[in-house]
Amino acid sequence: MSASIYSGLSCARAGDALEVRYPARIHSAARAAAVAGAHGLEIGAGAGDAWQLRAPAEALKAFFADLNGFRAPYPAQPLGDGGAAPLMSCVIVVNENVPFVREQLVPSLRANSPRHPIEIVLVYNGSAREDPALGALRSVRSGWSAVAAAYNAGARAARGEYLALFHDDCVMDDPLWMDKCIGALEGGAGAVAGEFRRMDSIAGTAVPPLSVAKCVPLVMRKQAYFAAGGFDEFHYVGYEDLDFTLALAQRGMKVAAADLRLRHFGGMSSTLKYCAVPGLAALYAMTALPAGAIRQRFSEFARTGLHLDGIDYLRMALDVQLFYVLKKYRDFLAHTDPQAYALALAALERGITKECPFDATLILPRFKDLDRRLDRVAAA
Repeated sequence: MSASIYSGLSCARAGDALEVRYPARIHSAARAAAVAGAHGLEIGAGAGDAWQLRAPAEALKAFFADLNGFRAPYPAQPLGDGGAAPLMSCVIVVNENVPFVREQLVPSLRANSPRHPIEIVLVYNGSAREDPALGALRSVRSGWSAVAAAYNAGARAARGEYLALFHDDCVMDDPLWMDKCIGALEGGAGAVAGEFRRMDSIAGTAVPPLSVAKCVPLVMRKQAYFAAGGFDEFHYVGYEDLDFTLALAQRGMKVAAADLRLRHFGGMSSTLKYCAVPGLAALYAMTALPAGAIRQRFSEFARTGLHLDGIDYLRMALDVQLFYVLKKYRDFLAHTDPQAYALALAALERGITKECPFDATLILPRFKDLDRRLDRVAAA
């Protein structure tokens, strides 16, 4: 990991405390020492350019929130639904990030949903292990890392009139988030998203920009979710959000933007799964890393890819899923710009054919198998 922004990062238990080694390239020792002093903690010198800190987990949570400019950690909240019929079902797909969900996401939802009854539905996805501390919440188990199938499983288990679909790497900081989203739906929106990704180039070909609704959160009526077909379970992980955004658009359902105060740490689950660092799940649960550092580590991983026999299965699996989406919605996209999307589809197909030495329809199954085997190796 010599080239990684995470080089020198680790967390390990030391008696009743945790000992963290932290790279100065992310936060300098001088700045960390100033913040630590305000919390009654003391920074020590570490190996290389890292500094060290030992403290109980709760003290570290408060320290890292201050260090990274986040609000103070949310206190633990009652986890049951109180017996009330929920208006909103918050469906969280949990991949490798169970401690973060327990320590950050769930408390933030409880603290910022005071006006309406909610339920939280955890979908343990593939290798994710169920957390006894979250046992009071509704939970289901889904297939191995298949995000689309996991959202559908959570939606089927949900009891609320509305669904709020969440990634497992975000924190809600807005006490009016439900009012804003429900208000937009009652105003005519088919769905409401707290974040969008913009696609304006595919396989090196410029296309009319596509706004992709992200599940941080994606809010809609449960009935409308199933009327739109839910998420297409062809997808493993990658472009299920683009697929569903286009499914809504094809049905004339507008996805409105909601101005929500939230934190999205994109790349958390992927770096946990593919970028081994001792104690990384605990570090994420304490929001020890700023969002920019997580994105940079994910970018490092994406550039390296997931190779076997000279083939980058990660990139090719993503390309195959994108190709599937473009073919599926070819007629719908043609109404916007038939030439641009046809050129992008052809370029994507050429790239897949050039890079794949076998039947391209086998790329996704082989990537799934590789993904499982890598996870078993990591678990061992």
